[in-house]
Amino acid sequence: MNYVQKLRTFIGDSVQVVTGLDVITGELLGVTNSTLTVLAASEPGYGGGQTVVFQLDRITYVRVL
Repeated sequence: MNYVQKLRTFIGDSVQVVTGLDVITGELLGVTNSTLTVLAASEPGYGGGQTVVFQLDRITYVRVL
């Protein structure tokens, strides 16, 4: 099982995605061979979340919460 296949097993789970510039927490929506999509948790009082797409080669690590 490779990295992409393993990440796909966590679709629907809460994750924390860490890049060199940011840390985003939210629900893992999907994984392709080159991207990872997260519905980021919204800040309290600011409405619904935001969909964020990461390039896999820019991700430092993904933590399942």
